Amino acid sequence: MKMSDEKMESLHILVVGAADSRHLLKTIAKSYEHTNLPFEMYVVENSIESYARQLMLLGIAFEQAKSLQEKTELLLEVFGNTLIRQSTLNYIQNKSSELIRMVTDFEELKQKMPFINLEALKYKERDSLESVFKFWRNPDSTLFDISKYWDLRLRHLLGPRFDSRDGVFDWDYNMKILNKGASIISSSEYKYWRKTGIAFHLREGDYNGPNKTLTSEHENQQYIRRGYWGDVVSSPYLAFGIECEDKEYLKKSNNIHCKTAQDVSARNVTAMMYELKYSRPYKNCTENIFGEREENHKGDLNMFQISFLPVNFISDLNKKACYQKLFDIVYFSNSMVHHFVPEFSTLLKRNAVVLVETAKFILDLTSEQEAEYIKKVTNMAEAAGCEYLDCMAVRWSAAIENEATEVGKEGTGGIL
Repeated sequence: MKMSDEKMESLHILVVGAADSRHLLKTIAKSYEHTNLPFEMYVVENSIESYARQLMLLGIAFEQAKSLQEKTELLLEVFGNTLIRQSTLNYIQNKSSELIRMVTDFEELKQKMPFINLEALKYKERDSLESVFKFWRNPDSTLFDISKYWDLRLRHLLGPRFDSRDGVFDWDYNMKILNKGASIISSSEYKYWRKTGIAFHLREGDYNGPNKTLTSEHENQQYIRRGYWGDVVSSPYLAFGIECEDKEYLKKSNNIHCKTAQDVSARNVTAMMYELKYSRPYKNCTENIFGEREENHKGDLNMFQISFLPVNFISDLNKKACYQKLFDIVYFSNSMVHHFVPEFSTLLKRNAVVLVETAKFILDLTSEQEAEYIKKVTNMAEAAGCEYLDCMAVRWSAAIENEATEVGKEGTGGIL
């Protein structure tokens, strides 16, 4: 973003519908490259389970008692696996107890995770958070048979094609994944994930414990049903596994990638954990990062704050005076971009930037439907006073200019 010529005391970022912590973590990890300006990130989601999952992932990332390798394996397992190792299951249960104390006692929260602010949440939402963590803490694995839910999701999605699902998975990979430029994802790992929901197999061991952090509730007309309602098509590899600063991980031999998406994901998350801890580039690392355990976190935890706003609060933001002309950067997921209405521009500072996720990796969409999505969002932006920006990146972008407000939008290909 173009920083304002005016002197800025802090930076305010709004993240709408990201559904996980990777955007927050990468922003914090890379902040040392840009400025010493303190910044605050505000998070809005449409479900309380998304908040609970983000708190869990943030807790893993800033865990002091584990090495970078342990944190990387933990984060990827919790992030992208339906089934996890017993040690990971034990960690989730113990961490859930710790998070319950933080949610119910803000003094405990300030001691353990001082960069988290939950004060804007309603008491009902904090009670709901506590209930979610209590469910995760319950050692009874039969309460959430995620393999059964995964199978039901596939049967519902594929219908009569379920019996020939191997052919469907192969078609989706060759005709969709490869055409999207994600060839680093191998056919075997993609199809294995489609069948089992296990994306990251980084350690030898039995992956048989249910990952309860993936549970959510679906409201029917008659009742509320708990199950798995997440992705069964695109894969978690898109988050960390298809781009890499170290080009050695993207090399090919005989037109075949030497590394897999799991390898790239592990490298990227390890680098992010390192930068979070030491505030310096991972490529210059000389320490034995896989064996170390240091209690002292060298990054400045006082330079940033993450504030969780009430669920579905995005439509009420412009009604609150305290948020008027507050935000320098805004991120919209493609599932929440319908909230980008003309009235939203009152929340934006001059020279603010708005990032909008594209529909690139929604595999069931045709190229015409992707173009229609871009056109629709562009029309929404124009209705709010938008104009296009000349971006250095070869990606779709636009800018808003409405009196004292300038906002840019950049499609990120469905990933960070």
